[in-house]
Amino acid sequence: MKNIARFPILLSIILVLLAGCKKHAGQIEETPDWEVFHKYYKESDYKDYLMKNINSLTDKELIFSQPIIEYYKKAQQPIWTANGLQEKLVEEYLDLYQHSEEHGLPTEMFGYQIIKENINHLKKGEIKNADDLYRKLSEVEVLMARSNVLYAKSMAYGATDPVEVNGGKWLYKNDSMPEDFLRNAMQEASKGTQHLTALHPTDTVYVALQKEMRKFLALRDEPWDTIPYFSADSGQCVRNVHLIGERLLKLREISDSYTPNDTLGKVLMPAINRFRENRAIPRSRKLDEETFKALNRTPDEYIAVLAANMERCRWQTKHKKGSNFIAVNIPDFMLEARCADTVALRSKICCGKYRRNKPEESCRVDGILPAVNSESPLLYSEVTSIVLNPEWRMPYGIIKDEYYYKMVKNCVGVCKKERLYITDNRTGKQVHPENVDWKKVNRGNIPYQLTQTSGKHNALGLYKFNIPNTESVYLHSTNNPGAFKHRKRDFSHGCVRVQLAAELAEVLFLMNDYDTTRLEEVSIILGNEPTTEEGEKYLEKKLEREEKYLAKLSPEEASFYRPLRPTNMVLQKKMPVFIEYHTAFIGPNGDVHYRNDVYHKDPNITNALQKLIPKSEKDA
Repeated sequence: MKNIARFPILLSIILVLLAGCKKHAGQIEETPDWEVFHKYYKESDYKDYLMKNINSLTDKELIFSQPIIEYYKKAQQPIWTANGLQEKLVEEYLDLYQHSEEHGLPTEMFGYQIIKENINHLKKGEIKNADDLYRKLSEVEVLMARSNVLYAKSMAYGATDPVEVNGGKWLYKNDSMPEDFLRNAMQEASKGTQHLTALHPTDTVYVALQKEMRKFLALRDEPWDTIPYFSADSGQCVRNVHLIGERLLKLREISDSYTPNDTLGKVLMPAINRFRENRAIPRSRKLDEETFKALNRTPDEYIAVLAANMERCRWQTKHKKGSNFIAVNIPDFMLEARCADTVALRSKICCGKYRRNKPEESCRVDGILPAVNSESPLLYSEVTSIVLNPEWRMPYGIIKDEYYYKMVKNCVGVCKKERLYITDNRTGKQVHPENVDWKKVNRGNIPYQLTQTSGKHNALGLYKFNIPNTESVYLHSTNNPGAFKHRKRDFSHGCVRVQLAAELAEVLFLMNDYDTTRLEEVSIILGNEPTTEEGEKYLEKKLEREEKYLAKLSPEEASFYRPLRPTNMVLQKKMPVFIEYHTAFIGPNGDVHYRNDVYHKDPNITNALQKLIPKSEKDA
C-alpha cells in the first residue's frame, strides 16, 4: 500500500523533470502572462494570420524568403511567437545580434531595434485588438526568421557578394551554399542560437581582427581629441609628447606600465616606430605629419576597415591555402611565398594602377565603385611555367592608347630604341618598321602587333610566371627596379611586378627538385657564363642547336633573327597563387597591420552591408 501511495508523488517528480528537460532542449515556453494575450490571443487564429502573412512574402520584402516559406508551410507553426511569445528564446537571439558588431556586422541588419520596439509595444499593453496583436507578433516572427538565416549565411559564406563589392575584379571560384543550408538553419532555430554560434569563424586571422574590433568598439564612445602636429627628435623633451603616449596606451600599442610624459624617450620612441611599422610608415628618429595623421585616426574609421576585412575572411572560396602557396596582397604591395608552412620569400610588388578622372563618390553605382580596367584582379591560379627571357607581346589597348602616336611620329626610331618588332596580324609575318606607314593606319583598327624582344631591356625583365586566368595577367620581373623605391606602387597595367623575381623563380625550381646542374642551365639560358664543366658542355650543345636553327631560316626570316628568345620551363609541381585584397591583416611581427585602401574597395563592403538593413529598421 505504501508503494501505491508513493506512485503519484514519483510520477509528479518524473513529469516535472521531463518538462524541465524539454524546455532545456528548446521546447515551447508557456504563454506570456500578460493581460493583452489573454484578452485577444487565440492560438489557431494567430497561426492562420501568420501563414497568410508568410505566404505573401517575396524576395524583395524578405531576404531568403523561399527556405523560410518552405519551413512554415511544413511546420505550420511559429518558432519565436509560439503560444504568444517565446521571450527567453527571442532574448537569446537578440543578445547574439546585439554583439554582431564584433563581427563587423551592423546590429540593424538583423532588425534588432524594430524587434525590441515591437516587444516593448506588446508588453506595454498598447494593443487595441486581436488584429493589432497578430500583426505585431507576425512582424516579430518574420524578422526573427529573416535574421536567423541571414546571420547563418553571413557567418558561413559572408553577407555580401564578392564579385559585386570588388567591382567585378573577382576571379575566385566561390563555394556555393548547399541547398539545405538555410532550411537547416530554420529547422534548428527552436533549439536556440547554438547552430549560429557554431558557424563563427575560428581561424587565426579572423580571431585577431575580432579582438581588434572589440578594442575599437570599446573606444568608440571615449573622447578622441586630435593631437596637434609638432616636430620632435628622439630623446627630446617637447610639450604635448605625453599626448602620443596616452594615445598609444588607448590603442594598446605600448606597455601598460608606461607613464606618459613629455620626453620622446627609450620606451616611447620604439613604440612609435612599431606603430609606424604596423601602418607601413617608415621608421624614423623624428616625428612627422603622416604619423600624427595615423595617430588621429578615429575608432569609427578602424571599425569600418576591420568590418570590411572580417567580411573578406568569411567569403568561402573553393581553393584553400595549403602549406605551399604564393600570396600577393595588393594594399600591402607585398608578395609572400611559403613552402611547407615556412616563409621562403617576402618581396615588394607593383600592382595594377588605379586612376580615375572623377572623385570616387561620383562614380559609385548604388553605393558600389566599379573597378577600373587597369586594376590587378583578385584571383586564384597556379604557376604552371616560368618563361626565361620573355618577350612582351603588347596588349592592343596599350598599342592604341600609348604607342600609336609614337609610331606615327617615328616608327623606326621607337622600334630601334625599345627593341620592338612588328607583326602583321593579317599574314602572321614580321615586317620591317620602315615598311609600315602608320599615318595610314586606322587607330580604331590597328592590324599590327608590337612585341618587345627578350633581354634586360624588356618590360617583363628576365622572368615571367604564367598563371592562367581570364584577364591574362601574370607575375613578372621588370626592367625598372626604381619603381620599388616608391611606397605606393600601383604602376602596372594589371600584371604584378615582383622585385625579387629571380629568388621567387629559385623557390619554384627548388620545389620542382632542380639540382645544381639544372639551376646552372637556367643561369646559362638567362645569358650568364657557365661556372662548371657540365655547364660548359651544356652551353656548347646550346650553341650547336642555335646554329642549326639559324641555318634553317630563309633569308627573309634570318633578317628578323633574335639570338635571345623565350624559353618556357614547364613546372611539374605547380605553386598555387592567391592575389588578395586585405587592408587589415596579421603582419610579420604578429600585430594587426593596416594599409591604405588603394582601390577604394572597403566602402563597397560597408555600403553593401547597409543595404541589408530592413526598411522597417531604417525607419525606426
